[in-house]
Amino acid sequence: MSEKCPFSDPAALFDDLARARTTSGLTWSTALNSWVVSRYDDVVEALHRPDLYSSAPTVPELPEFLAGRIPGRGTLIGHDNPTHDRLRSAVNTFFVPRRLVRYEPWIDAAAHGLVDGFADRGAAELKAEFGLPLALTTITHVVGLDTARADWIGLALSSTLGPRDVHYAHVDPAEKLRAYLELHDYVRQVMDERRRERRDDLISHVWNVRDAGEVTMTDFEMLSLFPGLLLAGHETTSSLICTAVAHLLSHPGAYRAAQHDDDTRARALEELLRFESAITGMPRRVTRDTTLGGTALREGEQVFLAYASGSRDPARFDSPAELRTDRNSAPAHLGFGQGIHACLGAPLARLLLRTELRVLHERLPGLRLATPLADLTYGPVSSARGLTHLPLRWDPAPRRATRRRSAPLTATITGRTALTDDVVELELAGDLPPWQPDAHIDVHLGDGLVRSYSLCGDPAERHWRIAVRRDGVGSRHVHERLAVGDTVRLGGPRSNFGLVDARRHLFIAGGIGITPFLPMLGTVEPWRLVYLGRGEASMPYAARLRERHPGRVTLWSGPGRFDLAALLAGTDPDTAVYCCGPERLVAAVEALAPGVRTERFAPRPLPPTTHGEFDVTLAASNRTVTVAAGESVLDAINRAGANVPSTCREGTCGTCEVRVLAGEPEHRDSVLTAAERAAGTYLLPCVSRSRTPSITLDV
Repeated sequence: MSEKCPFSDPAALFDDLARARTTSGLTWSTALNSWVVSRYDDVVEALHRPDLYSSAPTVPELPEFLAGRIPGRGTLIGHDNPTHDRLRSAVNTFFVPRRLVRYEPWIDAAAHGLVDGFADRGAAELKAEFGLPLALTTITHVVGLDTARADWIGLALSSTLGPRDVHYAHVDPAEKLRAYLELHDYVRQVMDERRRERRDDLISHVWNVRDAGEVTMTDFEMLSLFPGLLLAGHETTSSLICTAVAHLLSHPGAYRAAQHDDDTRARALEELLRFESAITGMPRRVTRDTTLGGTALREGEQVFLAYASGSRDPARFDSPAELRTDRNSAPAHLGFGQGIHACLGAPLARLLLRTELRVLHERLPGLRLATPLADLTYGPVSSARGLTHLPLRWDPAPRRATRRRSAPLTATITGRTALTDDVVELELAGDLPPWQPDAHIDVHLGDGLVRSYSLCGDPAERHWRIAVRRDGVGSRHVHERLAVGDTVRLGGPRSNFGLVDARRHLFIAGGIGITPFLPMLGTVEPWRLVYLGRGEASMPYAARLRERHPGRVTLWSGPGRFDLAALLAGTDPDTAVYCCGPERLVAAVEALAPGVRTERFAPRPLPPTTHGEFDVTLAASNRTVTVAAGESVLDAINRAGANVPSTCREGTCGTCEVRVLAGEPEHRDSVLTAAERAAGTYLLPCVSRSRTPSITLDV
């Protein structure tokens, strides 16, 4: 027997549910203030009779002071038919699995990015450092909101969780409520933006189906769709990855059996969803006198449909208390419910969970629980179920190749076009990898001469394009010696800019600095470009930009000096600013907009170094070398056998980037962002040094 009131102790929940399944009729729960429907067939019967069992009690009534400010039912599950089906039809087609696969690369990259932050520690708390932030950013991205605000969105949504909130429990409830109201205002604002300019996101999708006449709804009803999806989309999946990993690691052989490939991961996830989902069950209100599970129910009474119990009903599942990663999927588990209120985001959750398992398997060898499963803590019994924390350990492995390092490539020049008197465009063809719209490449010009150029074509094309202005030894080589048919050796592609999610984007280009922005313009919305030059005849691509993007491009060539201060004073914190061009322009923009993302073609002027001689320890060999006052870190560590590749040797390309394990870098490069510099995690050894007497590098 449970030491506490039945259905109130999370550690005894499955015992209480098993006892209820063996009891004649339904079991009354004081803790849940409901009749508990515990047997599989009874749960399924109720789920498929929404006319008899109303979903209204799943969403509490709003306090009077919130009426009119946020939608009363708040989310789809709070609506009965016909309203439910009408509203759900606006989003159903978005969550078709074959359409969601386009998000897998984004999720994969985000997952690896989070693991990068703790992989070399050998220990982490999975929920706070991986499960919750990844689920939050993913659903934020899918809905169409700014992922940079994901943590704030999580804070706002926590106001609805009550005692289940662990991550934001330290925040004052009044502040949470204020954020929740502001979240609705923010979603309204994004809805207005997407009404005018569509993107590939859920908010735009709903506008598309509304415009096509496929669904009729008010703007206020449309607003009601998103906060609930944001809440369900991160709360349940962050709990699911933790319980999934905890059970796989605590059952001998289960983790290894599940991690053979994506098929075994998908099959194991279905069993894990049956064994312990993130949903205990859902309340329903009886709409008229009826009988369920042998118990007479009166109109107005409440039942709790215990999905977790139905999925362990021995009348339907063989040995249901055993975790079998190869279990047959028939009958269907109740982890995502059934009927009209079955989880809308289940396909996205499955995609996210499968990707999470794959990334954890790839990155964390020897993964194991830091605390036995029996000693882990669950949140209070409610509709949701999940671990409050999941501490893990693993065997730190040698790091993966540096994120901007790549092998040389070979390409043939298949086209050459003079864009201006001193700018030539080259078309390069060969077995070339995909690239992102903020990438640049290295061109090896012989005799040790290597120069970096931005890719300025279309990422969908099979060939690459670069534009080169004649202004130095490398560019003279390109202009005077390279011709159609020649073969060149390349390095890359690599990305320094890193496009960010933002409400608005402002690009500031000077001269040949226009090249990295050309492929970026079509990937973000809304955007504006200010293109500065000495005269339009000397500004490559100017005519094409004016023709293709009327009203969005400002071409300026004097007289006088462009008023950057006025331009940047008109931007707000939600505008991402990017700048590329001469050092004078980039430095001026950095002074006016400290958060600007930049790319330089020449090195940033180096300040005087604060230290002379210092030691560098190479972690891979545990060897320490001394870097002399007039020597670069790159030369010193390569002399000791580190074999770190380099290109520009001026801190502008990022080829030689290495990870810092200990010590404080003195950054002197033009690649790392202000945030990356402050973090001190990476260093470019061709120009940067150490502020501390010694520094340890992951080479």
